[in-house]
Amino acid sequence: MPKEKKRRVHSRNANKLGKHQGFELKKTYGQHLLKNPLIVQTIVDKASIRASDVVLEIGPGTGNLTLKLLDVCKKVIAVEYDPRMVVELQKRIQGLETSHKLNLIHSDFLK
Repeated sequence: MPKEKKRRVHSRNANKLGKHQGFELKKTYGQHLLKNPLIVQTIVDKASIRASDVVLEIGPGTGNLTLKLLDVCKKVIAVEYDPRMVVELQKRIQGLETSHKLNLIHSDFLK
């Protein structure tokens, strides 16, 4: 039985298919959302973050990694340029016990 070929998504079509969690990702920002929970957990585990650590996260997006970081460290300083993502992350952390550990800055990190 012949193997089925995998379809590749060409970069010109990536924006059309690039809707994640209701957001159209912006090529100009180089946006990619981390969705796989196993990868998120692996990143946190491999970073060997201690409870006394302060973590700087550049481009937290919708906060998938941010939420895991808040569980293991003292504080997360997150810098996000896209106002849509800032609003989404604020919604996600609202009411969480760990929300006081997040300092979310809406700014261009490179400037």
